Amino acid sequence: MKVNFSKKEEVSKKIISVIHPTDYHDNFLRKVDTTFDLDLNQSSTKISFHPASVLVPLQYEDSMWQVILTRRSMNMKKHSGQISFPGGKFEDEDKTLYATALREAFEEIGLSSKNVCLWGSLPSHETVTGFRVYPFIGVVNGYEIQINSAAEVSEVFKVPLEFLLNGKSYSKHSVTWNGEKRSYLAVPYGPYYIWGATARILYNFSEKFSR
Repeated sequence: MKVNFSKKEEVSKKIISVIHPTDYHDNFLRKVDTTFDLDLNQSSTKISFHPASVLVPLQYEDSMWQVILTRRSMNMKKHSGQISFPGGKFEDEDKTLYATALREAFEEIGLSSKNVCLWGSLPSHETVTGFRVYPFIGVVNGYEIQINSAAEVSEVFKVPLEFLLNGKSYSKHSVTWNGEKRSYLAVPYGPYYIWGATARILYNFSEKFSR
């Protein structure tokens, strides 16, 4: 049955029904539903991954669900200028992976954990840059867009959730990586070109939602 995106509660219930619990990643283990950058399903097992977490912030505004995204600063050493979720590396003081996502969201875009209600998590995602990223979905209330760390974030913007959960919004591209042809997903939206880990996490979300 097709979900009516104009109905707030209908979308909410569907999302909660298809995602993992918040504590799904508490043991840091790689799960069978882990996704990958650039089709690295086999070779990724040889990489030593650092844990990282991101928040997938959903906000109901202007009668629609929207996803808050950021553009990384051009000064960043890795993934500069790319579209991403608020997030970063796990630190020992975080204690939990979702604590990392919430801490980073506050440090980067001033989103307080008091304004986030965590709904659950998505499968982890392994990147070619050596991170295993754990995404957590949270509903945001009472937040106005801001940038807390200009050194990390150059822009904060929103994209309609309906657009990002439509598999037809995504296209597949190829690139030569370490001498081999690999594929990646992209989902352009207006002036924004969302690709890489962010696009893969969103696409995986769309697949779960459509089931």
